[in-house]
Amino acid sequence: MMLKILALLLLFVFGCASSVFACTSFALYGNDIFYGMNFDFTFLPLKFWIESNSGMKIFHLAFLYEPYPKEPKSKAYFATTCGMNDKGLFSACQEVEPYIEGFEKPSDDQIHIDDQYETISIYSDVEKVQEFISKKQAVQNLGPSLHNLFADTKGNAFVSETDNTENIIVGMDHDFLVMANFANHSLVGKHYEEAVGVGAERYKIAHDYLSKNKNDFNVEKGLELLGMVYCQDPGCSTLCSMVFHPRTNSIYIALNLNFERVWKVSLGEGVLETHRGYDEYSQIHLGSGGILSAELELLGN
Repeated sequence: MMLKILALLLLFVFGCASSVFACTSFALYGNDIFYGMNFDFTFLPLKFWIESNSGMKIFHLAFLYEPYPKEPKSKAYFATTCGMNDKGLFSACQEVEPYIEGFEKPSDDQIHIDDQYETISIYSDVEKVQEFISKKQAVQNLGPSLHNLFADTKGNAFVSETDNTENIIVGMDHDFLVMANFANHSLVGKHYEEAVGVGAERYKIAHDYLSKNKNDFNVEKGLELLGMVYCQDPGCSTLCSMVFHPRTNSIYIALNLNFERVWKVSLGEGVLETHRGYDEYSQIHLGSGGILSAELELLGN
């Protein structure tokens, strides 16, 4: 838990001047089911890995946390921020603004909201996640405030938010759900074009695109959408774009907005392979050790 707190402190250092931990995610229920996420940050190492837990496989995207000099006993580690298990349960954890003051240590009847992400390593559907969330009051951690998007293959998706006094659940009012960096609950009862705050333009673009393309959506359109909602904030870049197809347990990955070169993860088989744009075919087993994004780029050359 202390390492997770330190990771969030790092995000605060990067994010206090401007929104450099941006990100955009979505869940769509049209002709098929798709999830997606852009991971936006200042440059730092990313890792892709597959966890195994009680016979279930879980794909994770994680980013490197480096400890502060004044924390000499702390070790660098990779903090998970987006993933899907082989039952089709998806989660994305992103920054939400404006920040509210968080707690270093929650009380016995509280839980840090970022710890909700870990439910994809345990449960198979949104209903179970909501039951889990209802048992304790979610509170913000130290550093930037966060919110989570959850979605499953049963057609259920919601955004989980908190003001430290109430668990705020925002469901879908269409056949899709989008999360950027303003609070989704601020739009309840309003038209999507009334969205304001960090990521509002990305939210509107994604909302429009999903509305117009939901009935013939596919992986290529998912990648096209993520290319449209890239991070334009100063000091921030879109480091990774991912489209998840839960019905085939597949994840498609593009790095640094290079959508000409795409990797594919087959979650059931635990295999990562070149999908398109590479001169030579490459395949690796993706296990708990994972692979760095920089290593992934070298594999295809």
